[in-house]
Amino acid sequence: MVDMSMITGGLASLKAAKDIAEGLVSLRDTAKFQGAVVELQGKILAAHADQFSLLERVRELEAKMAQLEAWEAERKRYKLTDYGGGTFAYELKAEAAEGEPMHRLCAACYQQGHKSILQFDFRTAAGQDKYDCPACKNKFEFGSRRERDLQTRANTGRSWMA
Repeated sequence: MVDMSMITGGLASLKAAKDIAEGLVSLRDTAKFQGAVVELQGKILAAHADQFSLLERVRELEAKMAQLEAWEAERKRYKLTDYGGGTFAYELKAEAAEGEPMHRLCAACYQQGHKSILQFDFRTAAGQDKYDCPACKNKFEFGSRRERDLQTRANTGRSWMA
C-alpha cells in the first residue's frame, strides 16, 4: 500500500518545484523588465543629448542673429563713396557720427561684414591721399591725380624718350 507520508512528501516536493519554477519565471520577468528599463534609460539619455545639441544650436543661431542685427544697424551709418580714380570706400554719414570723428571703412572688409577703419599713410606726389586697411592690408589712393603733375610727368617722359 501507498504510504501517506510518501504522498505528502511527493506533493511537498512538487509544490517546492512549482514555487521554484514560479520564482524562475519571476526572475526571468524581472530580468526582462530590468533590460527594458536599461534600454529605456539609454533612449532617454540619447534624447537628452539630442535636446542639448538642439539647445546649443539655437543659442549659436541666436548669437549669430544678434551679430547680424548689430552689423545691419552699424552698416546703416555708412555710405559708399567714390573718391575718384576707381577708389571706393564707405564713409561715416555726418548725421550718424554720434561723436565719432569722420572716417572711412575698407570696402572689402565692409562687404565681409566687419568694420575696418582705413589709416592715413601719406600724400602722393600726384596729390592723392594714400590709406591702408589694417585688416586686409589693401592700399587705397583717394582723389584724382592733379593734372599739372600728370602733364609734367608726360612732358618729362616725352623729352626723355625723344
